[in-house]
Amino acid sequence: MRYMRKGLLVFLIGCLGGLCSAECSDCKPASSSGPTMQMEYNSEGLGNGVDVFMYFVPLVAPTSVDVYKDPNTTLNAKIISRTSDDKKNSFVTKCVFEITGSGVYETFFDPNEMISFNAKHSNKPKMMRNMLKSIRMDGPLVGLLEISGTIKDNKRQVNNVSVRFDMNGKSSVTAHLYDIKKTKEGFLYSNRSNEQVARINALTFARGGNPPQMGAEVSSIAGEKDSEGFFSAFKAMIANWFIPPMPITDVGSETMMNFGLALDSTQSSFTFPFAENLRQSLSLLVAQKLNQNTNIQ
Repeated sequence: MRYMRKGLLVFLIGCLGGLCSAECSDCKPASSSGPTMQMEYNSEGLGNGVDVFMYFVPLVAPTSVDVYKDPNTTLNAKIISRTSDDKKNSFVTKCVFEITGSGVYETFFDPNEMISFNAKHSNKPKMMRNMLKSIRMDGPLVGLLEISGTIKDNKRQVNNVSVRFDMNGKSSVTAHLYDIKKTKEGFLYSNRSNEQVARINALTFARGGNPPQMGAEVSSIAGEKDSEGFFSAFKAMIANWFIPPMPITDVGSETMMNFGLALDSTQSSFTFPFAENLRQSLSLLVAQKLNQNTNIQ
């Protein structure tokens, strides 16, 4: 249980990497802002590419990340409804979103930076467990954005944002994990073992904190080549009791609060800030090699 708790601290680091450096001729230069998400609050709008909706993942990540989207993906995200319940001093707003289409969207976390991060949060470990390799979406789903906050002098402040991926029964968002045993050379990504897949039901964000934090809920944890079943669900249930909140970036936390306020006020669009940890050097070839578990240190 002690190892599970330590490993899960790393597993859901912000919720949630490029494993080598590469250069490409068509890379876009860094800008001061990220993509803009359109929010129609009905099922009739055009929606957004899945990479726009999931842009918050690179924003909250404490390591460098690379993003891979299958060139044939049609995954599209829409905010399809909004309801709000106001009380005297508080409010709760709920927005249902829908991901339609097919394909793959995956965020890879830099393994060396993840190893360094884990080392800072462990007491001279001999084994690093449940290290986060990537967060992946590979199918449609219905989800819920739940925003809650306070009202003071007619001013609304968002304090909590929850992103659920399992409103139609099963989430299509997974975290891919691995263990690393320490050798005389130290912790090397090429020595990884026990690769597993954890199905993510929800990610939660709260205002404040030093550093700010993200919570998580999983529905199953299974070996990479194993099917999900009773044991994987039971393992996830136990894990959920012990998963502590995870450190995330300040800009990521602030963005989620601002995103929640935009949804609460029915803004028609929201522009994300530029994700500095999102590297601009990932080529399709590198992404394909990473997806095939190429041995990279």
